[in-house]
Amino acid sequence: MKQTEREILILTCEHASNKLPAAFKSAVPAEVLKTHRAYDIGAAQVFRKLVKFAKPEFYCEGKYSRLFVDLNRTITNKSAFSEYYEQLDKATASKVKAQATAYWSEYRAAIEKFVDSALKPKTRAAKSEPEIVHLGIHSFTPELNGKVRNTDIGILYDPSRPQECELAQVIKDEIKRLYPAMKVRFNYPYKGTSDGLTTTLRKKFGSRYVGIEIEINQKFFL
Repeated sequence: MKQTEREILILTCEHASNKLPAAFKSAVPAEVLKTHRAYDIGAAQVFRKLVKFAKPEFYCEGKYSRLFVDLNRTITNKSAFSEYYEQLDKATASKVKAQATAYWSEYRAAIEKFVDSALKPKTRAAKSEPEIVHLGIHSFTPELNGKVRNTDIGILYDPSRPQECELAQVIKDEIKRLYPAMKVRFNYPYKGTSDGLTTTLRKKFGSRYVGIEIEINQKFFL
C-alpha cells in the first residue's frame, strides 16, 4: 500500500453475538441460536484477541444476533431481517423491527462518524492525508447446503481497488509465513463486493478507506 502519514486501524465484528432482545426471544428456537445462523461462531474470540494485540484506534462488535438484524447488510436488503419475524404477530413484528432498525442505525453511525472525523486533515502542514484500514472479522460454516467450503481463511476485498489488492496479499503472505499449511483464498466463500459494511464505506469515503473482511472457517472452533 502507498505509505501515508498515518494509517488508522479500525476493527469490527458485526456477527459477534447470538443474543436477542427480550421482545424477540420468543420468535427464535433456542437450538437455532447455537448455530451459524445466529452468529459467526468463533469470530468474537478472534476479534477480541486482535483488539488486545493490535490496539486499533476504533473498534466495535455487534451485541445482538443477526437474526434480529444483520449489521453487515444494508437495512433495505431483504436479508437484513430474518424469517423469524414471521413468528410474531403483525403489531409486535413492526415494533421489534423498528427497534432493530434503530440499533442498526446506531451501530453504523458510530463507525461512520469515527471514519469521517479521522479522515479530516488535522493540520495544513500534513505531508499526506490519513488513511483508514478496516478489518471486519467474520467466520463461515464449514459446509453449506451440502457443499464443503474448500478453504481455511478467506480474504474478501474489492479487486478493482489497488490498495485493497495489495493489503489482501500482505495479509495472505503473513498468514502463510506463520502457518504454511493454512489454505487461504481471495474472495471466497463470498465476494468482497457483495452488499456489506465495507462496500457501504467504500462508496461513502472513497480511496482513503481500505476495507477487508477476514472469514475464518468455523471448523477451528467447533
